[in-house]
Amino acid sequence: MTIVQILNQYSFFVLPAIVLAAVAVVLIRRRARPVFWAAWGAVLVGIVAYALISRVPQTTTVKLDTADDIRTAIQTAGRPTLVEFYSNY
Repeated sequence: MTIVQILNQYSFFVLPAIVLAAVAVVLIRRRARPVFWAAWGAVLVGIVAYALISRVPQTTTVKLDTADDIRTAIQTAGRPTLVEFYSNY
């Protein structure tokens, strides 16, 4: 996996981490008061909470060759199912 793929896959976590780290460096260099650190911590907790709550459900890809296989997969899935048909003709 290349660095671009890793950043693309985990950008939801990497970008806020970079921003929060930059803000922390600024707060350290300016010797910020505890009020600013409390605000920084609140933002950090908010981002972590949002990341935990909004996790994207995992999807699976299954190759089905016959109409009966497709029908069985849809009936036994127990959740919404997306079926895509591909034809190379």
